[in-house]
Amino acid sequence: MANVESRLITKRMPWHANMTEMNHLGAALIAKPEIFESKLTKLFTAFQYSDNPLTSILSQFGMERSSNSTEWEWSLKSATTRPLVVLENVEPASNLKPGVGKTPFRIKLDENWFIAGDVLSPGTSNKKYQCRIQEAPFRHGSGWVYEVRLMNDDFAAYLPLQYLAAGTQWAKLYSQYEEGGQQSGSTQYSLPISMKNRMSRYRKQYMVTGDAANEVLAVKIPDSKGTMQNSWIKYAEVEYWQQWYKELERGSWYSRSTNSVLGSTGRPIYSGPGIQEQLEDSHVHRYSHLTSTLIEEYLMDIFYSRVKPGAGRKIKAFTGEYGMLIFHRAIQDWMNKSGFIKNVEVFTDKVASPLHANALSAGYQFVKYRMANGAELDLVHNPLYDDREINFEIDPITGFPKESMRFTFLDFSGEGTSSNLSMVNKTNGMSLTYIQGLQSPYGPVTKGPSAHSGDYYEMHVKKQCGIHIEDVSRCGELILSRN
Repeated sequence: MANVESRLITKRMPWHANMTEMNHLGAALIAKPEIFESKLTKLFTAFQYSDNPLTSILSQFGMERSSNSTEWEWSLKSATTRPLVVLENVEPASNLKPGVGKTPFRIKLDENWFIAGDVLSPGTSNKKYQCRIQEAPFRHGSGWVYEVRLMNDDFAAYLPLQYLAAGTQWAKLYSQYEEGGQQSGSTQYSLPISMKNRMSRYRKQYMVTGDAANEVLAVKIPDSKGTMQNSWIKYAEVEYWQQWYKELERGSWYSRSTNSVLGSTGRPIYSGPGIQEQLEDSHVHRYSHLTSTLIEEYLMDIFYSRVKPGAGRKIKAFTGEYGMLIFHRAIQDWMNKSGFIKNVEVFTDKVASPLHANALSAGYQFVKYRMANGAELDLVHNPLYDDREINFEIDPITGFPKESMRFTFLDFSGEGTSSNLSMVNKTNGMSLTYIQGLQSPYGPVTKGPSAHSGDYYEMHVKKQCGIHIEDVSRCGELILSRN
């Protein structure tokens, strides 16, 4: 695939050398932010994939969408059926063998979803204790009572009392009727779960004095036809934008939802949840030692009975550098024990060395794991998990941040062309402005108005966005815990 994205040219030059206000990237951003914001995003994320992996993936592969509101809702379809739960044993205390002698007995369940003719089971592996509903259920306190009979011709057969205890689950298998019957079995309908999320509002500023405003970098950005066009950006702004997109990446992962914290105006700060908060109710498992078996069984919890075995079981694991190391060791250990490692050791490279005329290098690293039943796991380095500027909790055994050993599993696949994850941007939610004094982004102000008398100019940017996860049950986290 041809690469036509923006790239920085590391050539410095005076700001006035063949540079005009017309092709200044900042000016273009102010003029048409809806066009140039995506170019700027790619400029500072797509070619720094290792620095901002999440926003890079979402930007590069078109996993972004707009919303006119700072909040958005969606419906998540639940399972078509679910088991019903026993609320209490309503049989007389003297009845120690319910159903013995081919007699009917009663089960109290939490819903009235089943009807006469439905055959239920308490979910035993041999499906031995099947019971047919004989009468329509009737209301009893907080639940519904069903009269049932064992599907068994053995006069001595009965249902063990443990299956009438509160909390026991019963599921429908099918519906069966007699010849000439007029009844038919029940049908269950799934009710969609209504979900809601919201954006966060990010802002950042910087100030450039007259003496610091004399260097620029030339850049190229693609137009609508993919042709690279010359533009320029101040060297100070490069650092600014790098930090801006790093902060957006941090917000995408770590933002916490709140509406009770007030800003300087007295208005509440509406903050949306980042990935880690959204995954707190997903598949979270704490581990002390990473193994290939743990990874397989953990991913089985995510995929089991949701995605059929085969090519559809693909997921990315975001982790720190030490997490990448222990992942490699876990897969290497599995390979060593299985004997497959012999197929890898033969691959060596000849290298130039003053020590030997036939010097060789050997080594490899596992960054992908193809498991049984079609599951595939790709490893992605997340530098935020290694960042010592924000991660101070150190693992006493390794001496590295505990966060470096966190594994965040994200399933990006979705229905049709949609993605399970996406960046939701507020429509017209990207704002940028320069506030000039005696200096402007284009040089000293010799004529015309200024907003202040200082020998500097400021730039302010604001963006409203949020991370959308359609179905968090398809994601999860492995978190290191030494306790």
